[in-house]
Amino acid sequence: MQVRVRHLGRGVLGLVVVGLVVGALSVEAVTRSEVSRAQRVLPDVLARTLAPDDAGTAVANLLAAARRHLRARDPASAARALDEVTRSAPTPELHQVTSLAWYAARDGLAGARHAQLAARLAPTDAHAQAAAERAVNVALAWRIRPFSRPLGAFGALGLLALLASAGIRRRQRRRLEAFLDEVRGRVAFLTDGGTHERTPILGGHTQSLTVDVFLSGRYGMACPRRPGRSPTLQLAFSHAGSSKTLRLRPIRRVCDSAVRVPVREETLRTLLATGGRWRLHVRLANRPVAVADLIVEHADRTAPLRRDYVAL
Repeated sequence: MQVRVRHLGRGVLGLVVVGLVVGALSVEAVTRSEVSRAQRVLPDVLARTLAPDDAGTAVANLLAAARRHLRARDPASAARALDEVTRSAPTPELHQVTSLAWYAARDGLAGARHAQLAARLAPTDAHAQAAAERAVNVALAWRIRPFSRPLGAFGALGLLALLASAGIRRRQRRRLEAFLDEVRGRVAFLTDGGTHERTPILGGHTQSLTVDVFLSGRYGMACPRRPGRSPTLQLAFSHAGSSKTLRLRPIRRVCDSAVRVPVREETLRTLLATGGRWRLHVRLANRPVAVADLIVEHADRTAPLRRDYVAL
């Protein structure tokens, strides 16, 4: 359950950081594309823009000044000069070129305002209406840009951290798999506190049973830096004649080469109730490492189990 919750948490965090990065990139794409388009088309549009006949020489001089500023690669000064022009002669054409100038000067809010003013002055102009609709998105992107940039940077750092963590987990998993490929095990049984036996014979007199698992591998049994990632030892008894399977309590975070597993009283009672040959299967991280047999002489039990040992 903890593994599933951990995977779910990483998945949700991954979606959040990816969303932050994608959102920040989308905002940057909208703003940068508008700036690039304006810088590309502004010189030609401004060169073709003429002042109204009744505007006077002041407007013509401001238009000429705007062209000089643009040739000097100063779109901000050109936009300010065009602002003065639109105050004296507010025509749709002048508002459109002023919008482009502010976009080229990287001021999306001012550019969107002039695009909307041009649409109001020319309600039947399809080009002006389309520019006004696009200006709404550009203005929104420009408003959230100061917040999207740090959030996008935070998301990018989080995404890098997740990718690095995934790489570390993948490397640790490969190391664990290489370690498990070389691990071998040996099982010995301890009955009633006596000596170890390879194939013990249990009977009605048996009061306790302990399983000792000895592990050996090419890379040893050193505990990793994160003990929580150590493999789990699983033990299960099976009886071919009765098709019974008894699973012992799994031993988590195995770091030692010798593991002792006391058999519970209920499990021992079930073993003694079914005579014949039982087989113990030992698995480490779901990989088989050892198999051992034990024999139960008969199924009848008359003596009660002692309770002078700790049952786990």
